[in-house]
Amino acid sequence: MQTQQKAESDLLRIYGRMITIGLVLVIMAVIGAKYFFTLPQIAARGLEVDHARFLNVLVMARSQWLSLGKPAQLQLNWEAFDNSAKETEPSVVDVNGLGWPQPKQLSGQGCQDLWQQLMGAEVDNAGLVADYLVKDNSCHYRSHNGDSLGYQLNSGRVIFLTAP
Repeated sequence: MQTQQKAESDLLRIYGRMITIGLVLVIMAVIGAKYFFTLPQIAARGLEVDHARFLNVLVMARSQWLSLGKPAQLQLNWEAFDNSAKETEPSVVDVNGLGWPQPKQLSGQGCQDLWQQLMGAEVDNAGLVADYLVKDNSCHYRSHNGDSLGYQLNSGRVIFLTAP
């Protein structure tokens, strides 16, 4: 009888361990699923972060324009933190009469170049598509998830729109 009780006790212990392992696996699967489902949402916030950076750079450029006596062009110097051996060349940005940075040419390519000059990064690296909108004289930057950032060249107004 003792051998049967010992066998039943061992069997119950094994069942208990199997249930515990099953619960741990279910909990890990739920946590893993939540993590992987939120990755696209985190990646989609890239333009939202760039929006705040873009606003800061515009304000900095305009205040530099004011402090230098309202020149027609500004020289912007960016430091590359990812590669200390890489020398960055200063970029010269045209400025309108109100102190807002302007693209060299009023086209998608001009807006793309303006982004690179102001943000220190290529539009392609940020996952954006640049367009120039003639009707409101603005540069429009669109991300792959549908979010967009509009920069009105006359007023310096920046509009961030999220995808529906």
